Amino acid sequence: MSEITLVTAYFDINRKNWSGFERDSNKYINYFKFWAKIKNRLIIFTQAQFYEELYNIRKSFGLEKQTQIVIINNPIDCNKNLYMKMKKVMQNELAINFHFYKETKRPEVWRTDYNYITCLKFYLVYKAVNDFNLKNTVAWIDFGFNHGGNDGLINTEEFSFLWNYNFSPKIHLFSYKKIDIDRPIFDIVRSLDVYIRGNIMIAPSHLWPIFYQLTNDAMLSLLRCGFCDDDQTIELMAYKEKPELFEIHDIDFWYEGLSKFSNQKFTIKQQEIPKNKVYADYRYKFRIFFNSGNYQLAWKYLKKYLKYKIRDSSI
Repeated sequence: MSEITLVTAYFDINRKNWSGFERDSNKYINYFKFWAKIKNRLIIFTQAQFYEELYNIRKSFGLEKQTQIVIINNPIDCNKNLYMKMKKVMQNELAINFHFYKETKRPEVWRTDYNYITCLKFYLVYKAVNDFNLKNTVAWIDFGFNHGGNDGLINTEEFSFLWNYNFSPKIHLFSYKKIDIDRPIFDIVRSLDVYIRGNIMIAPSHLWPIFYQLTNDAMLSLLRCGFCDDDQTIELMAYKEKPELFEIHDIDFWYEGLSKFSNQKFTIKQQEIPKNKVYADYRYKFRIFFNSGNYQLAWKYLKKYLKYKIRDSSI
């Protein structure tokens, strides 16, 4: 079994004031504390004001020697040029109004710092690999992973284990739904749709620099077209550029990137298995073509949507 080095990060971007998406630093730190018993080597990037608390959390579990905390007080300095490009694009009213579901006020539409921080994770793992000369399997794990038990893994004590797993020498991503390889990226950005779950990513150390370059190029390409989005669309673009480097795992729940790919037994909150999501794309295409007056294509996708909807209703 190959032991996995974990990388995570937390930066305060004042999310406590985001209407409908409020999470303050205390909530995020409690999310972290829920899974921080994991015995793997853990590299944390954060701001100075969180150093002592995060260190003490790991120390309370006897894991201070397995923990490195790297201070980055201003994460914008990691790639200020990229941040400014993202900010310029996201201030354009045409770009804002391009989104099909702009009324939801999702942060991907209006928060430059959100998109920037979510996409910074690729750079941070690349930096960890270089700065700590990592030679093993390396995984990104979101600081707020499992949301304190709300995402399904409900027993914090069960995180007290050493995560190792024999992953193939590929970049491992975990899907939200089956990837539609022919669907253009602009349509995914417009609909705010999700294909890849960004909370866990795994790869051998030598592939992380390549993954970082692919994601950085993807974001720049998107920005040149006047669009911006968060990490999940950028991961999809990287996969579409070099699919031979990737292995995509279809999973039903956010936590399964960890629970299905380890030997640890977790207590899982009973949840309904998600219905097949393919018909959501058909419904979306029906609406687009109907609203544009292309009724022949609208009827085509309405029939596809009803077929899958009726099938799932009978499960």
